Amino acid sequence: MLDNLIRLREPAAWTAIAVTAVSIVLALVRFAVTVSTDTLPFSAAAQNVALNAMSLPLVIVVIALVWFCVFHAPLPSAGRIVAAAALVVTTGTVLTIVALLLGLSASAGTLGVVLEIVGGLLDVVLKLGAAVTLWLILRGLRGGRIDIPAPGPAAPAQQAAPEASVAAEAATQVPSWTPPPVTGTAWASASEAAAGAPGAAAPAAGAPAVGWHPVRRPAIGDGTTQEEPGAGRP
Repeated sequence: MLDNLIRLREPAAWTAIAVTAVSIVLALVRFAVTVSTDTLPFSAAAQNVALNAMSLPLVIVVIALVWFCVFHAPLPSAGRIVAAAALVVTTGTVLTIVALLLGLSASAGTLGVVLEIVGGLLDVVLKLGAAVTLWLILRGLRGGRIDIPAPGPAAPAQQAAPEASVAAEAATQVPSWTPPPVTGTAWASASEAAAGAPGAAAPAAGAPAVGWHPVRRPAIGDGTTQEEPGAGRP
């Protein structure tokens, strides 16, 4: 299960950031439609924007996913995720503060205004803390204080390192089987072998070559042998 969470954390983070951005845009659209159609007073419409523009549970989800992408097996795209999250959460926080101030007059009575200020202040403080946290993480990434893997073709180099080590190990490995030394007898010509002449033993392994020399073969018509220049054996 942990492997699945690690594999899906990046798309989950982008999805949470996108949902937060869409909720901000929809809150602004509803505010514009409400004000243009006179469905609600301006202050009441602004109060609805402060309550619905960016929910606090969604901000907590974004912070958790960003933290998971940066500090647990950091992703190469962690910088982009943190920058997008910081921009979206900051925009939603500023919109919440402005809408909260514009919607104070919609509360009935002094007690309602006080309760609205207290409740809105807690919500704003938590969202401001989330925005500041994201900007601090982004500053740490850009300043090099938080290490993340560099994007790019780093995988081929990592794959080439084991292959190079295997090749070096194979080059230094001593063979476990040694071929036996060459043994046998050699004749200068087929006629000597057929006549039963003693042959020469094969040179030992590593022995120097003896060069070429004339070979004697039986002459045609008698039993004597004659030298044949240009032929020989090692």
